[in-house]
Amino acid sequence: MESKPKKRSPPSAHRTVREMSLSASISQHAKKHPVFAAEMIDVCLSEAIQKRASDVHLQPRRDGWEVYYRLDGVLQLASTFPHDEKTNPVARLMSLAKLPSYMGGIPQEGSFQWNDDRNQSHELRLGIFPTLYGNRAAIRIMGEAGSVFKTHELGIDEKTESRLKRVCESRDGWLLVAGPAGSGKTTTLYACLQHIALGHENRSVLTIEDPIESVIESISQSQLQPNSGLTLASAMRSAVRQDAEVLLVSEIRDAETAETVLSASMTGHLCFSSIHSGSLGSTLRRLVQMKLPTYAIQTGLRGIVCQRLLRATCKQCDGKSQTEHRCDACHGTGYQGRIPVVQLTEFDGSDFSCRVFDRLECGATADEIDGLVHESGRPSLRDLAMELVTAGITDAAEVFRVLGSNG
Repeated sequence: MESKPKKRSPPSAHRTVREMSLSASISQHAKKHPVFAAEMIDVCLSEAIQKRASDVHLQPRRDGWEVYYRLDGVLQLASTFPHDEKTNPVARLMSLAKLPSYMGGIPQEGSFQWNDDRNQSHELRLGIFPTLYGNRAAIRIMGEAGSVFKTHELGIDEKTESRLKRVCESRDGWLLVAGPAGSGKTTTLYACLQHIALGHENRSVLTIEDPIESVIESISQSQLQPNSGLTLASAMRSAVRQDAEVLLVSEIRDAETAETVLSASMTGHLCFSSIHSGSLGSTLRRLVQMKLPTYAIQTGLRGIVCQRLLRATCKQCDGKSQTEHRCDACHGTGYQGRIPVVQLTEFDGSDFSCRVFDRLECGATADEIDGLVHESGRPSLRDLAMELVTAGITDAAEVFRVLGSNG
């Protein structure tokens, strides 16, 4: 979802590498001389942004540092640096994020702004975690302001896009976007809000996010402050008194938040949220495990979007760079960019919807509920992914990597 494909074609090129040199000159220099932390961080962040990485990991090992970039959803080793008494790149990051160094033995989180080579500012979210050989750092590179996609730019098929927009034009109800971390849930939610914001009528839209990943003009976005004591649930209770017609809660993390959002969806609000679950059945089971009554879920839930991101086969080498010559376009991986696979299930009072909730009320397992999808003739995520394989957009190996053998 990081580019703008037309209909079902793969998105534009996103650089991906199997092995790369963070900086050949610095790596060679590091073998003989210490690398200063500021220099290491400068090179690391600049190159990560240039290569459109979503995350950067700095991991301390016994004899040095390993630097990884997450590119197209896959963690790639970028470079290694030796230890030096005067060099601690994580301490440099903590200084940039204004985190207290004397609390180095506990996990910490912070953020800071970083200007790239084009002098464009990026917000970086930093997480520090203590390990055997020292503090580990994970850096999330947030999207640039104005980088929100429209629904037709997501890379989903026209029929699914039309159904998604129909949900966005509803007056009430709850749309849940489900998937693991890094599956593009936030991108889909932002596209929905962008569609509403660009509509012909003015609708009051309010978001509760942690954190705000991109800015959408003409809507009100709020970000939780970790030390303020303001929880998602309490913020949601206040939000419904702001005369908002459309509400976004970035993630359903607990039963209290789920109950508050569901209640709002049944009292004239159109609600959007994400949830960490793998399928239609597991999403519904999670809601039941949060003690939400089945009848209330059936009344308030407008639909569930289950999605994943698959790496697209490189157009330049047709994926052959993995076994034959090295392709400069995909840096030898055979993949370039990512494409979403999306399963949208609407709950509209149809016979299928009623059967799903009848089975849920009777205590059916997630697998049994997912089995209803197959029985109804609706495509599963794997079916949809294999359609992309047939179209030559991705390959079976990538489908297995993302969905496994049972997805």
